[in-house]
Amino acid sequence: MKIALITIHKVTNYGAILQAYAARVALSKYGDVKTIDYKNEHLDSHMNLLRFKFSVHGFKMLAHDLLNLSNRSKVLSRFNSFIKLNMNLTKQINADQLEKGELEDFEVYVCGSDQIWNPVVVSSNKTIDPIFFLSFVHENKKKFSLASSIGHHQYSKNEKAEVKELLSGFNNISVRENDGQKKIKEIFPERDIYHVLDPTLLLSKKEWYSNFNIKEEEQKYILVYSVPRTELIKKAIIFFSQKLKLKVITIDRMLMPITKVHKQIRTAGPEEFIQLYANASFVITDSFHGTCFAVNFEKPFACISANERANRQESLLNLLGIKERLMYKEEDFINLTTELNYDFITKKLEKARQESLDYIQLAIGN
Repeated sequence: MKIALITIHKVTNYGAILQAYAARVALSKYGDVKTIDYKNEHLDSHMNLLRFKFSVHGFKMLAHDLLNLSNRSKVLSRFNSFIKLNMNLTKQINADQLEKGELEDFEVYVCGSDQIWNPVVVSSNKTIDPIFFLSFVHENKKKFSLASSIGHHQYSKNEKAEVKELLSGFNNISVRENDGQKKIKEIFPERDIYHVLDPTLLLSKKEWYSNFNIKEEEQKYILVYSVPRTELIKKAIIFFSQKLKLKVITIDRMLMPITKVHKQIRTAGPEEFIQLYANASFVITDSFHGTCFAVNFEKPFACISANERANRQESLLNLLGIKERLMYKEEDFINLTTELNYDFITKKLEKARQESLDYIQLAIGN
């Protein structure tokens, strides 16, 4: 069976690239999976050596990239190498070419995870991108979504109408977050809208370690992975490093460290990201995928709220019965246990994983 996957696969974001990888691996059980090398200029710009937009932020970003040129070049090389080796890409193709039917033929089409249904993420003008709703697929072809995410975006009335039209021909619909399920259910009250795990959680810890040749050798450090770099996570780093008496290592490509740490790793590729998670003693993160890997690799962790962006973490931690790991304010730190018994948590995760894999089986239909 020939299966086409479209998702966010070409950015220097660890979560995005690893969910794309995991989705392809999970779907590969059913046939030959190719990742559509969709040329979305807004997303593709993340892979530019020097990023620039005509704005105050754009000038700051350009200055940062110039000062950090050597490190950025290494990161891009590692991400591009990973993509080339692991994504099984189609030819590069833009939206017009897709709509004209210039993509090779497949039996099943899947729009994958990450925030592909969040217009703020996928478009420079903050509009819905129909390609991520498989608008180019003929009506007689099977198509479904796998853990697609809206993020914290709230659809307007016009956007809801557009989404309804775009999804009307889907055989099955699944989303990644509980509130995403509610948002799509409002549009399709008569349909089953499935809530499934992010693809990074569809692969077990054992599978991740095996696929990346990881030998777990706990090295007694706190790993920090922050995307928005909030003030709260800076305070968390200070608090937990003092409490645990461990050195702090950050995966952080910014020129300057988030706060005082023992080691800032600016050039990690996806493989190095997995290795650093595997060997950590404790994790501090404000990232959704950072939380996914902490849970999947059975690491004690503190999940730091990034305000409205924490809906994804809330959904996952509520599902696993550990919502107390989500820190909303500095006062929450004192009550968080720095050890975590994963027996019950992993059982819940395994149950949710099997239900998500069952959904793929249902959607593939064989």
